[in-house]
Amino acid sequence: MRACAAFLLAFTLAATPTPPPQIIRIVTTPFCARLYDKIRPAVSAILQNDSTIAKSVPLLKDYGIGAFGSIERAFSDRDPPSGNDSINVDSPATQMALQKMSYLVSPIAQNMIAARALLNDATLDKPTGRAEDDAKLASIKQQLLETVAYQSASLDLINGFVQTQQMGDLQHAGETYLGAITGSGLSKPIATAPPPGPLQDPNDPGLPENPYAVDLMAVPGLSVGFNPLGRLVGALQWVRSETNKREDEAAKSIMIATAACSK
Repeated sequence: MRACAAFLLAFTLAATPTPPPQIIRIVTTPFCARLYDKIRPAVSAILQNDSTIAKSVPLLKDYGIGAFGSIERAFSDRDPPSGNDSINVDSPATQMALQKMSYLVSPIAQNMIAARALLNDATLDKPTGRAEDDAKLASIKQQLLETVAYQSASLDLINGFVQTQQMGDLQHAGETYLGAITGSGLSKPIATAPPPGPLQDPNDPGLPENPYAVDLMAVPGLSVGFNPLGRLVGALQWVRSETNKREDEAAKSIMIATAACSK
């Protein structure tokens, strides 16, 4: 399975051989031109996202340790874990982990937008003159869009957690000072807008809806509760596994296509 991923990486990083002193003419087919002009940069963006998304699980674990004091208590099956009854802990450790997670969101979103823009380019759908090549390009496009859909699910999980925790911090900012100012404590709840839900859709400006979008509520074991860290980690690992399956299928198709273009 990882051999296919290694091929995808080699496909995106393959260096162009040093040209001879004089080149009169280069001949290629529409199929091969689109493979290298559209598919290869899309794959590059997808692989960059794999690396970025992989950083989220260790950061969620760091957040759990900062909130609960240990990895065992943070991801305990008990409800609630001993020592604390909420993940909403404002400490240097949790703030640092949350800040680092927030830095993952924009690169993932930008790569997703770039990959989808390349895959939705009208040039990719134009007839090549050979029905067989058209079918190959359509299949590769579908496989890569499915991969992007699962990466989008990972982004939703990461961004949803970050946004929810940051909004919670913002809502409660300054509460510790209100009692001293009024002399009465917090006898009434502060009127604030409801926080966003934990599952957020990324913003894909100007792009059509991905027909292979993943329903996060269908992810095995994912539910929102007082301590969603364990569920989020499990969901991210499952989504990443599903992403890898689709990448492997795409790699097989691209491997065959590249071999045909090399003849």
